[in-house]
Amino acid sequence: MKKLLFALPLLLLFACNQENTIKIKGSIKKAEGVTLYLDKLHTASAETIDSVKLDKNGDFKFKTVSTQPEFYLLRLSNGKLITLLTSPEEKEVEVNSISTHMSSAYVVSGSTGSVFVKELNDKLNETKDSLATIKKELEKKKSDPNYSSISQNLLAKYVKVLQDQREFSANFIMKNATSLSSYLALYQKIDKNTYTLNENDDIKYAKIVASSMRALYPEHEYTKAVLANLKTMQKALSNLNLKKYINEKGANYPDLTLKNTKRKEISLSSLHGKLIVLSFWASQDANSRKQNKTLKKIHNKYKSKGLAIYQVSVDQDEKKWKAAIEKDGLNWTNVCDLKNGSALALSNFNVQQIPANYIINKKGDIVGKNLYGLALEEKVADYIK
Repeated sequence: MKKLLFALPLLLLFACNQENTIKIKGSIKKAEGVTLYLDKLHTASAETIDSVKLDKNGDFKFKTVSTQPEFYLLRLSNGKLITLLTSPEEKEVEVNSISTHMSSAYVVSGSTGSVFVKELNDKLNETKDSLATIKKELEKKKSDPNYSSISQNLLAKYVKVLQDQREFSANFIMKNATSLSSYLALYQKIDKNTYTLNENDDIKYAKIVASSMRALYPEHEYTKAVLANLKTMQKALSNLNLKKYINEKGANYPDLTLKNTKRKEISLSSLHGKLIVLSFWASQDANSRKQNKTLKKIHNKYKSKGLAIYQVSVDQDEKKWKAAIEKDGLNWTNVCDLKNGSALALSNFNVQQIPANYIINKKGDIVGKNLYGLALEEKVADYIK
């Protein structure tokens, strides 16, 4: 009897381990001799669970024990990887891919969470590719005599792609709030500074994720991370200028911090207390150069009365940008993100054509949008004192 009683806890432990064991198997083609790792992802680190050197068939099989949903990486020693999201009830997950396109051309079955992760990553990669294509086309068309109309259409497409990605992420969270994949949707980024959920109101999705995870997985490290970072996230979203797209009249505006011709960072908010004309332009755009004449006239007339101009270029050619500033005699704040064509600034202000402008009064309210020539001069005169 004593022997039986002693053995019982061991049997129960064995049964428990068997119940929570997840098998992850499959094949990675064209990876002979490369080591495949299984990593468990934590909120701030990764823990290697197992590894195998792949043969000519690329077959692999891992086992891991889990009592709650977890993120894992299938990672090749050459840096290629696949993200998985498993649940304890999913006993066998199968993944098949090819090493040359491992993160995009893979098929996963037996794991609903992993399918969700692939859906999120596929959409994000599609968005990044579309934005890169548009930026490349903008650069290519700079010498085109019809650049003005071409750039307007391309910029409108750029903003539309960003909006589509945001809507996708928001809808995904609303449909899958009970899945840990919603955590991934919440924190995805288009680049190092731009979250897919990039408006001030989007903090509500963080609250939805946090509430769901707190109810379902109160002790999970990802739950604790979301709850701990909720206030920080709201501040971060604000600091990154990820606010609501601006209507013609608004009570606020996203800040911009870009580099001038001497590569010194200057913020739009540094001009607070002045009447600001925020102007978006391109050095090779004829309408922009025409608009510069109006801006120069207005600036000369009202700069002593508190008018400031903050001009954002969408250029990616530094020489052409600087040459246009010098030729047009633009003696106000001129800034640009030359690497990305000021894409984030365009997105934050929903700029869909070039040239574009906003008039911001001394209190920080937007009081006018896309006014040109005499209409712009009259609006400035109405608010200058």
